[in-house]
Amino acid sequence: MAFAVMSIFAGCGTSEDKTAAAEKEVAEAKENLADAKRDAILDRKVEAKEWQDFQDESNDKITTNNIKIAELKRRMLQSGQLENAVLRERIISLEMKNTELRKRMETYDASQNDWASFKREFSNDMDELGESLEDLTVDSKK
Repeated sequence: MAFAVMSIFAGCGTSEDKTAAAEKEVAEAKENLADAKRDAILDRKVEAKEWQDFQDESNDKITTNNIKIAELKRRMLQSGQLENAVLRERIISLEMKNTELRKRMETYDASQNDWASFKREFSNDMDELGESLEDLTVDSKK
């Protein structure tokens, strides 16, 4: 009989321990979920700020490119190089690339696209356009 009573008490203690452990796990899971939600909100805020900063910087570069293209056109007209079809085509091509970049920036949808990939590709294209403009500017000054 003593053995039976001790078994009952030992069994109750184990059940209570299991319940306490389960409650502790549930509390930790709730805390982890709250942390994950908070982190997700902060990530979205950081991404939104990063996107806005990138967009502002890119728009500034596009505007600068437009100014450089207009200056190239003006110089071409003043120098009498208007007949230079190669130069004119290069300027038109750069202007079209700049316009295409502006449109890509305007139509980018962060919820549908991979931000890191877009940023890398867009930055690369913007840098290439900038280098081409610089090269053409140097060439046209000669």
